[in-house]
Amino acid sequence: MAEGRETGASAERPVELAYQPTVGELASGLRARARSTGAGRFQRRVLVWTVAVATVGALLSSAGSGHRDTRWPLYAGLVAFAAFITTLPRLQARRLHRLAERQGDIRGTVDDTGIRLTTAHSSASVDWHLYSRYVETPELFVLLSADKSAVGFVVLPKRAVADPEGVGRLRAVLDRRLVRADTAEVPGRPRSRGGAIGRGVGSVGLLLLGLLLFFFGFAAVQQATHPDSFPGIQHNTAPISAVMLGLGTLAVAGAWWLVRRMTAMRIVTAVLAVLVLVAGGAVLYRVGPMLHCWGSAQIAHGPAGTYVCYDF
Repeated sequence: MAEGRETGASAERPVELAYQPTVGELASGLRARARSTGAGRFQRRVLVWTVAVATVGALLSSAGSGHRDTRWPLYAGLVAFAAFITTLPRLQARRLHRLAERQGDIRGTVDDTGIRLTTAHSSASVDWHLYSRYVETPELFVLLSADKSAVGFVVLPKRAVADPEGVGRLRAVLDRRLVRADTAEVPGRPRSRGGAIGRGVGSVGLLLLGLLLFFFGFAAVQQATHPDSFPGIQHNTAPISAVMLGLGTLAVAGAWWLVRRMTAMRIVTAVLAVLVLVAGGAVLYRVGPMLHCWGSAQIAHGPAGTYVCYDF
């Protein structure tokens, strides 16, 4: 990757580094690597779908007369799996940190010829052929190897640069020698217009989906909340309504997540999200008194606005 890229550029003063990586920095580097590789992105999608399906399945299967047949060990296993996948970068980072601690403080330099790192017990000199891309986070530069899974990676904390201008010079070296693998918004590099528009449209779509789910939650309990129009014992649809409320809230949270780094859209999304959540609150106000009948198949509107649970 290094050959053919500004080989005639004038040599600059090397960027000097001095640091001891922390567990948090190593975990952040592992997450940045996962976000920038196909395998990492696939793993995150599997995790999201696993949590979503397990949550919805557990809520729906626990409703009604068959709730006693719910396979809770299965759902508990899915939750444990999701928790393990979520904490895996932290666990890996702890193992890497134990190795780094034995090496001692790290000192090094970075320039157009490569990276040189020295510890109390080892030294290494690496040219740019081993790395093809890098990711920048608010605290780190993460160098990734050329293979698809980025098995090799180097974490360079920004705090390791003593010179205030050194971070900019380090970024310039990496831009000359490597390709950016991330699309995150970083200082001096605004997000592309197409990506911003896509995230904005996606955010609005999720807000509309949340509003639609809240409407379905409202409609699901219409009969039970109007005993004059629908007297007698009704099917207990409160759990369905509660699931719709939960999914709607997740949609609103997803809308915020999409635009969390876009100042203007973040403000607009926050205002719209508040309005949508007010609608969700109105549904929760109706559904709340029924939730004590979660495991019952039927429900009836009792005196003073209370609800009576029936299991036939």
